[in-house]
Formats: sequence, C-alpha cells, structure tokens
Amino acid sequence: MFTFLGTSAGEQYPGVWCDCPNCHEARGLGGINIRRNSCAIVSDHTLIDFGPAIPVQLDQQGFSLLKVQTLLVTHSHLDHFFPWYLRWRYYPEGVASPPEGDEMGPAFTKPLPLTVYGNSQVWDLLWQTVKGDLKGHHLDFVVLKPWEPVATKHLVCTPVKANHDPTQECFNFILEYQGKTILYATDTAALLPETKDFLTGYRFDLVVMEGTLGFNQQYDATVSGHSNFQLNRETRNWMLGQNVLAETTPFVITHTGPHFAPPHERCAPLLAKWGLTLAHDGMKIHL
Repeated sequence: MFTFLGTSAGEQYPGVWCDCPNCHEARGLGGINIRRNSCAIVSDHTLIDFGPAIPVQLDQQGFSLLKVQTLLVTHSHLDHFFPWYLRWRYYPEGVASPPEGDEMGPAFTKPLPLTVYGNSQVWDLLWQTVKGDLKGHHLDFVVLKPWEPVATKHLVCTPVKANHDPTQECFNFILEYQGKTILYATDTAALLPETKDFLTGYRFDLVVMEGTLGFNQQYDATVSGHSNFQLNRETRNWMLGQNVLAETTPFVITHTGPHFAPPHERCAPLLAKWGLTLAHDGMKIHL
C-alpha cells in the first residue's frame, strides 16, 4: 500500500496567506480540495519526507509515528524535513517502562529505532535538533549518495539526482518493495540527463511526480526547481517511449500549488485526459 499523506506544494493548498480565487474556492469546497505538505508512506513503516503537519497527517489517515522505522528525506527544505518532532523521541536507556515520575523526557513510550536517510544538510538539521544525542533519541542516520541503493529494514531505496536546488544534493527515490518498483520524483524540474539515463534501467509499477506549477504556461524547462503539468505529460510520454512503464501504469501528480491549478474536483478530470492521475491527501495506491 502506498498512501499520499500530503499533496501540496510548500505554501499548502489553499495557501496559508492567500485568498486568490483558487484558494478561496478550495476553502469553500473542503474535503479532497484541501492539501497539506507533500509526504507519503509505504505500508505503515516507511515515510517519505517529514513536514510540519506530519503528526496530524498520519493521525487523519489512521497511521502512527510509533510504527515508522524508516524516514527517507528528499532534501532539507522545511516543508519536506521539519525535524522538531524528533526531539520528542528522547527516552534514555535504563529507565522504567513506563518511567516513574516525569523528569526523564517527553516520551513515556520507548520508541522503535528510526533510521533517517538524507543528504548532508538533512544530517546537519537533525544533529542540531537532537543536540548530537542520536542514541538518546533512538535515531540513526545514513547519508545518501546518488545512484547507490541502500537496503532499509523493509525495502531498497536508490536515490537519483533531482533537478531542484543547486545549493544541495536533492534526491528523487526509486523504491523496490515486495516485487514492485516505484519512482517518487518530488521536488524536481525537468529530469536531468543522467537521471533519465539511469531510469531506463527500470520498469515502474507506479510513478509519482510533482506538478507544483500546474497549468502555468510561462514555465521555463531550463531552470531547476519545479515541474508543471505539461512537463508531467511530456515525462510520461518519454517514459512510455522508453518502455519503462506501461500505458496502464499509474502516473500520479503530487506537490500541487494553488496558483496555477484549480481545486482538485475541477483539476483532476483535466489531467485525466492526459493520462495523469491527480493525487489528493489520503489517496491510496494498491500495488
């Protein structure tokens, strides 16, 4: 099971400080037209990204951080990695369970070990947040390198280079889980040539790509950052031509911004005409 916990771009949908026509309409419609910061979960144990609303997003969809053992982080922007909640994992060794008194820390349930995978900036943020005490927070960290697969507790993750922020090494993920292969591509603009070459060695059962800039016709494909729906369509067609996915393979759009895409109920049918599925918060893909 692959579940979209959040499907918005950084400003969320509706934008937290915006009352443009799209944001205003989404507030009135509610339901699947409301999006929170992009993140996803594989089964109940592997999180992809960790934004500011992650505890609420998990609760709303019937999941719990207590079961998560792997956190894959695409990059260090705070809408994708908000490490503050990791402070509340502090539970020193050698105390009673449940502990006696209330002086040992914020958690009265010993957490499962959690391994975080990400780039060096993610590592820096994590280290600062837990004040260098990984053991007391039952955390481990693995620095990812592009093209090099890592075997987590439940799946194999191969990070590939994303075309997003030139100041850091941003990743998209190829996930191999229970005989299925998933491409999770957010945040990224047009796929880099080396990434496209690498992807041709795979056959995907699910492709997830960001569509931050929606129907914006002023999109410049030469600039790193984000994608628009036309680029999503072109990427799907390229992948079909390379035989890395089938016509029936779900090609799902997430990380949708409010300013160039109407609310979900109006936008999803438009994308469906292009063979694209618009994700919404809580959407599940059965692989």
